[in-house]
Amino acid sequence: MRVRSGLLVGALAFALVAAACGGDDGGGSGGGDGGTTAITIVTEWSYPDPLWIPFLVADEQGYYADAGLDVTVQQPPDNSTTMKMLATGDAQVGLSATTDVVFAKGEGLPVVAVSNMTQSNNWGLFQLGDQPIDVAALKGKTVGIYNDSWTAAMLPLVLASGGLTMDDVEAVAATGSVIPLLLEGKIDVATEVTNLGGVEISTSGGGFTQLLAPDAGAPDTPVWVYVASSEWAAKNPGLVTGWLEATRKGIEWASQDPEDAVALFEETYPEAATDNGYNLEAWQATIPLLTVGGAYPAQTDAVWAAFTQALVDAGQLEAALDPGEYYTNDYLP
Repeated sequence: MRVRSGLLVGALAFALVAAACGGDDGGGSGGGDGGTTAITIVTEWSYPDPLWIPFLVADEQGYYADAGLDVTVQQPPDNSTTMKMLATGDAQVGLSATTDVVFAKGEGLPVVAVSNMTQSNNWGLFQLGDQPIDVAALKGKTVGIYNDSWTAAMLPLVLASGGLTMDDVEAVAATGSVIPLLLEGKIDVATEVTNLGGVEISTSGGGFTQLLAPDAGAPDTPVWVYVASSEWAAKNPGLVTGWLEATRKGIEWASQDPEDAVALFEETYPEAATDNGYNLEAWQATIPLLTVGGAYPAQTDAVWAAFTQALVDAGQLEAALDPGEYYTNDYLP
């Protein structure tokens, strides 16, 4: 496996034009030695996080090779480029926030969600101390955010439960993690997910309360999905299924041996290694989110329809497409 951490943004822009004109779909069968196919997995974030562990394990344990795949894990240059890389053929499959798929399809990009990664909406508001979070009381307060599509979609929905809009709070965008801003008292609440931000607070020695989005009326939609170039997937259905199956094997191995899985992650991305056990705790907190009763539920029309309609009702999406435009279960193992 190869790991790449950079991409020429100018080249990507050129590729977007080429893709719009019917350019090369990338990947293809027989792209590697010995009958293997070279594919690129693009991640959801530009900085390494433990969500990538299944990819690393699946490669290290030979699961991708067994599926005929020679993989490269590619970080996007920023947190809004994953879908564009799939559309241009710079990547064939990847991991993304569910919202990224919705907004990409609204722009007509040829991408599709091929499986849930997580199975619920574990995003919410986090506050230091032991007092419950009162959304209505956030008027005039500072809220730490990320400049990503999931936060942009969820925060207005949660604020609405307290009769507030984005104009009623001061959003403070973090360049890295938002949690240090919370711990240093620079913001009143942080927007995060339980398995990453929540763990970051606890491993830093902080006590906190949380209000998850579904408890404030937002849809209980999985935060992350596995995605693919819809054009490439249609031409290579067996490879997509093989990738998903191998990735699930990576999840299962990493769930049974989390210490070694995290050691592999930190060896691959030394810049993300920590000395307070964050990566191990974050991965262990992620494991329960990946399945329901040990199974991998298929995506459903009902979940996608409820999610996109909520975005329409909140004025964040002009119109919802048919659920089948956003996802497919055709490639599930």
